[in-house]
Amino acid sequence: MANKAKRLDAIMDILLQNGKVQISDLVQQFHVADMTIRRDFDFLVSQGKILRTHGGAILADSGNKHERVVLEPAYITRITEQASCKQTIANAAYQLIHPNQYIFLDSGTTTLSVAKLIPNDLPCFFITNGVNIAAELLSHPFPNVIMVGGEIDLNTWSSRGTLAEMQVNNFHADIAFLGCNAISPDGNVMIGNVAETGIKHKIMSISNEIYLLADSSKFEAYSLISYAHVRDFDGIITDNGLSETVQDTLKEAGGNIMVCGEENKVNGGYYGNYRN
Repeated sequence: MANKAKRLDAIMDILLQNGKVQISDLVQQFHVADMTIRRDFDFLVSQGKILRTHGGAILADSGNKHERVVLEPAYITRITEQASCKQTIANAAYQLIHPNQYIFLDSGTTTLSVAKLIPNDLPCFFITNGVNIAAELLSHPFPNVIMVGGEIDLNTWSSRGTLAEMQVNNFHADIAFLGCNAISPDGNVMIGNVAETGIKHKIMSISNEIYLLADSSKFEAYSLISYAHVRDFDGIITDNGLSETVQDTLKEAGGNIMVCGEENKVNGGYYGNYRN
C-alpha cells in the first residue's frame, strides 16, 4: 500500500478491531520498510490517536486499565527515567568487575551508567552492542573496546540481527551485564523487540557469569517477548524499591534477587551485603 493516508486509515482500523498492533505485522502486510511504519506511528502519536509500545502500538483510548504494559519512550527519555535507581544498580554492578576480565555490556541505559563508572586505568577488555556505550568507553584512554556490528536500531542505539549474532558467537566473556524492558510476575525477562532476542541469547551463551540489571519499576510488568527467565542469571541486581513480596515470589521461581541500596558506593570501597 503506497498511499500513506490509506495506510494510516488501515492501521487505525486494525487497532479499532484488535486494540494493538505490531510493527513487524504491518511491515509484512503493507510491504514497506520498518522505518515507514515507525514514521506512521510518529504521525498518529502526534495526533493523539495511539500510544507507542515496545515493537508496536495501542489505541490511546484503549481503556485497558488492568493490564500493565511497558510503553516505548524515546531513548533520550529513558536515560532520565529512574535515574537514581539506575545509578545505584550501576554502582553495585561495577563492584563485580575485576581487573583483566573480558566484560560484555549489553545495550541499555543502566549498562550505560556502568560504562560511565569505568576508570581510565582499569585493565579490562570490553565488548558491547551499544553504540553509545562504545562511544563512552572510547572516551577513556584505553583501546580495549570491541563494538559488535550489525543492524542498528535507533530506538535502543544497539546492533542486532544475524551479523551481530555471528560476531558475538566468536567471543568469550568472563561476565556479562544485560538489560530488559520488563519482568513478569512469573519471572519471565522480557524485551519489546523480537529481533533482539537472538543477540541476547548469544551474549548469555558466551559468558561465564550473567547479571541482569533491572530497576524496581520493571518488575510485575510485561513487554512483547521473553528472552530468558530470572533463574537463567547468576543474579538480578535491582534497587531497594522492590517489595519483599515480589522478591520472595521470584526467589521461589529460582531467581537470585540482589537488592542494593545507596550505601553501595564505588568510591567508598564498600559494597553492602545483598539481601539474598
